[in-house]
Amino acid sequence: MIRVQRKYKVLKHRTTKEMAEDVNRLIQHEYKDKEGFLFHSSGRWQCLGGVVYCEKEAMWVQSMVFIQEEDA
Repeated sequence: MIRVQRKYKVLKHRTTKEMAEDVNRLIQHEYKDKEGFLFHSSGRWQCLGGVVYCEKEAMWVQSMVFIQEEDA
């Protein structure tokens, strides 16, 4: 199984409740590709580090990364 980073996303929300809802929505969904002819793959969004408060923008910030696992 090969792990590959496919996407990167930075979430910004004014409240931690909004942030938690958005993060949970992303990490609970699994993406699968079983139609490929050469490999099968699945991927998930994962948090990269912790939530940080940006005083300049008055927002909570969370970085997310999409990791995909592939059978070669």
